[in-house]
Amino acid sequence: MAILKNLSKQYKIAIGVVIFFFIVFNVQTYFNHYLYRTDALDYGFHLQALRNFCNCRSGPLTIFSLQLESFFQIHPSFTLAIISPIACLLKPIFGSYTLLLIMNIFITLGGYFTYKVILLRSKDEWLSLIAVVHYFVIGGHYSAISFGYVDPVVSAAVVPIFLYYFYKEKYWVSLIFMFFVITSRENMPLWFIFIGIFLLIDTYKNKKSRYWSIGVSTISLLYLVLVFTVLIPAFNVESSEYSYNRFTYTALGENVREAFVYAVTHPIDVVKLMFVNHLNEPMYDGIKAEFWLAFLVSGGILLFRRPHYFIPFIPVILQKLLSDNMTYWGLMIFSSVEIVSILTFASFSILASLKNRKLAKIIGIILCASTLTFTIIKMNTRTSKWYNSAKEKIYDPKFYKSDYNIAEIKEVLSLIPDDANVCASSTLVPHLSFRDRIYYFPYFQKDVEYLTFLINGPPYPFYKEEYARRINDYENSEDWEVVRKTKDIILLKKKQLNQPD
Repeated sequence: MAILKNLSKQYKIAIGVVIFFFIVFNVQTYFNHYLYRTDALDYGFHLQALRNFCNCRSGPLTIFSLQLESFFQIHPSFTLAIISPIACLLKPIFGSYTLLLIMNIFITLGGYFTYKVILLRSKDEWLSLIAVVHYFVIGGHYSAISFGYVDPVVSAAVVPIFLYYFYKEKYWVSLIFMFFVITSRENMPLWFIFIGIFLLIDTYKNKKSRYWSIGVSTISLLYLVLVFTVLIPAFNVESSEYSYNRFTYTALGENVREAFVYAVTHPIDVVKLMFVNHLNEPMYDGIKAEFWLAFLVSGGILLFRRPHYFIPFIPVILQKLLSDNMTYWGLMIFSSVEIVSILTFASFSILASLKNRKLAKIIGIILCASTLTFTIIKMNTRTSKWYNSAKEKIYDPKFYKSDYNIAEIKEVLSLIPDDANVCASSTLVPHLSFRDRIYYFPYFQKDVEYLTFLINGPPYPFYKEEYARRINDYENSEDWEVVRKTKDIILLKKKQLNQPD
């Protein structure tokens, strides 16, 4: 109690804000999973990977259309392996919700350390309190967690922790958090090269910080080379049908070398590509513009006051907007998570530099209001026609309801033995992932013992009519018998194992 009395009012409010949004994030992810809105890819995939790590192995993984011998074939990502000891302890309690809980803890810690780093730089508790509110109302967080667990969401949330210890001049501690981030995915060391350059400029007057900033960029560059010359080739199993290929920037060239040459020789064209629909499909028009509007409204407009604050955003925005995958361009899934993890830090660090602190706080409050308003508007509607607002609109009472009979679905799934090999429709897979063989329909092998489908669920990867036809074919097949069927779900069992697929 004595400790609580010594805490400032602003700090207590900040802790209350952190706890409140931790609850909000858990509510969103809990109901999305409970109401069968999470998918085989990526959440079901990561749950099966977690089970493997808990058993001290990295594979195999059966959820992809091509079986993976190792989790690291998809990405040289070590985040899940690092956090798996804690996840394995939580798994008996939280089951298939475990990774969602861990992800929310990390995002919340990112918010707390954003408060800490702004307080460290501004020495202003009210401005820091406004900053932590801003961090939590940026819409990119809600888009990211609506997708389920992915490693970049966790690692991006650690960047504010890295920044806090770096500015506090506890460089060795910051280095630990840097390694956690850059080993989470192959693009992260590229991001930290630019973060190191930014820190070099931002802390140039501090001789010790200058050396450490150069070290951050150098270590990240060396690890980037290591990833592409050693780790990725090593994790590519020759016997596997899957091969690593993550170059999806054909507007720049056919490979990294061609892309680099094009960027150097055609810089103006590269800048244009960041704003136009380079896939020439009219349905993709306006998606990039929507991102830029969100970026500016949520704090990016302040970066023009100190242009070197744009530097950490350069690689992640280029990767986002130059991709051949239009889902990365806008505000969907986790495509903006690196940006939103440091946008509050950047914008409020600039506000902290204002001599007029009253003006800084007023601008901060306006920024929070505009960001929250934009977040709510974009939860309701997006430019992309593939946006599913049902997974983000936590302010809507319909978010907490389902057309499915949830209790009945759970009862049917409980009929499947824990050690059985199962193929399921995509949104059922995450609830069945803690087993050796779990496939998402229609990709499965002849060792499958049970098939189960949400009858009126998302038909991906089919259209609705084809999905219904396939379910009907299996239901009437001589090789399968119906174990249980309701209006929402059907469970079938193979009459004789090793029948043709």
